[in-house]
Amino acid sequence: MARALLFRLLLTFAVSAFACLLVFAPAAAAPTADTQRITITLTSDQQYNGAAVWTDADGRLRTQSDVPLTQRDSHGNWTASVVYTRAAGDLPVDALFQSGGRLSRCEIEVDAESVADHTAHGARATSACRTG
Repeated sequence: MARALLFRLLLTFAVSAFACLLVFAPAAAAPTADTQRITITLTSDQQYNGAAVWTDADGRLRTQSDVPLTQRDSHGNWTASVVYTRAAGDLPVDALFQSGGRLSRCEIEVDAESVADHTAHGARATSACRTG
């Protein structure tokens, strides 16, 4: 009986050690995909604005109404940015922004390089940017 108990104890220890090795072994590195860092910056002379529309990392349109901008730039205008990473490719990036004031600006950067920008002036000014 002592032998059977010792055998079960050793078997349990061996199975547990093997299971720990499987669970805690480092995973194989995932293949690295080429990615791009996208930054969409919106600027207005008002803190609270109309609506914004942009494409996300998967190329789907996203919308937000009553857009608050959170920071001041060096010209005293309000600004905010949407930043995300996506797989590198030729999908265009779009942005549309309606100001609550008389200035609307959108800028799109890909990997910190400006690739599209547009500034509009007038009541409820609307700017539109598109890459590609």
